[in-house]
Amino acid sequence: MTASIKQMGTVGSSSPRELEYSSQEHSNLTVEKKPSEPNALLTIVIPTLNEQEAIGKVLDELFSIGLTNILVVDGYSSDGTLETAKKYPILVISQHGKGKTGALKTAFENVKTPFMIVMDGDFTYDPSCIDRFLEHMQSYDQIMGVRNVDDKNNMSVLHKLGNKIITKTFNALMGTSLSDVCSGMYALRTEVAKDMDLSSTGFGVEAEIAAQSASSGRITEVPINYRQRIGKQKLSTWKHGSKILYTILKLAMTYRPSVFYLIIVSITSLLGIGILANTVIEWSLAKTLAVPSLLIGAFILLIAIHFVGIRLEAQMFRRMESNIIRRLTAQRLK
Repeated sequence: MTASIKQMGTVGSSSPRELEYSSQEHSNLTVEKKPSEPNALLTIVIPTLNEQEAIGKVLDELFSIGLTNILVVDGYSSDGTLETAKKYPILVISQHGKGKTGALKTAFENVKTPFMIVMDGDFTYDPSCIDRFLEHMQSYDQIMGVRNVDDKNNMSVLHKLGNKIITKTFNALMGTSLSDVCSGMYALRTEVAKDMDLSSTGFGVEAEIAAQSASSGRITEVPINYRQRIGKQKLSTWKHGSKILYTILKLAMTYRPSVFYLIIVSITSLLGIGILANTVIEWSLAKTLAVPSLLIGAFILLIAIHFVGIRLEAQMFRRMESNIIRRLTAQRLK
C-alpha cells in the first residue's frame, strides 16, 4: 500500500496550516510502503543557505524512503532555496539568529518529536544511512555520523588533515574518542537539544553540541556515506578550521576545566623552570646573577601554582556537576 507524500508530510504534531507548502507539482508523488513509526519518532532537520541546486534532490531522496517529517530552516537564501523547499509538503521556516547556530536554535524550538536528525542540505549526506541512527537513538543523547572520506573527490586532502587535527584536539581536551567531530549529520534527543545553550557561531556549533552531549557521557557514533556536494563550497579549511579550534579551546575551559588548566599549568611551569634554569646556568658560568630573569621566572612559577589551585577547584565543581547530571539522567530514564 502506498501513501501520498501530502498525507504523510507532518512535523511532530503539525497543524494543517504548517502543511501549506504543498504544491500541485508534488501532489502525485508517492512513497514506498514504510512503517509510520519513524515519522512519529523523529524529525529530519535541514539547515540551508543558498542550496537551491541540491535541496530538491535531498528532499526527493528522503521522500523516496518514506521519511516525510522534515523541517527546513533557511538562513535567508538568495538563490531560490526557500521557493524550492516550499514546493514540498513539509515545514519550511526562516531562522532567527546568526549562522548555523541560529538555524539550529530555531530548529530546536520547533521540533516536536522525541528525536531529530540534523543533516546538511548540500547532498553530501546519504539519507539511506538514517536507519543506522534509528537502531541506537533510544540509548543516547547524540549519535554522530562518521563520514567515509576515502574518495578524494568528496573531500580534499587538506580538508581531511584539518578534520583530523580538529577531532584529535577535541578528543584530547574533552576526554572523548570520537572519529569525526565536524560531521554535519547527527541524531539528537529533542529534550536534550532544547536544553542546550549554544554560544558558538558558524561551523564550530557541531563541536559545541558534541561537547555538551559528551559532558553527560551519552554520545556514540555510526558510519555514514559521504558524497560530493552540489553547489559552491562554503567551508574554508584555514579560516573555519582555526575558528573551530578556538571554539574547542573555549569549550574545554567550560566542560573540561581540569584538563584545560592542567595544560596551562604545564606550559607556565615549563616556561618558569626554563627561565630559572637558564639564570642559574649563567650565574654558574659567568658568576653574574640576572635579577630580572630570576624575578620573571619566579613570577611565572607563582602563576603556575595559582592555576593549580584553580584546577583543583574546577575539578571539584565539575565532579559535583557530573553527579547531579547522572542522578537527573537516571531519574529521567525511570
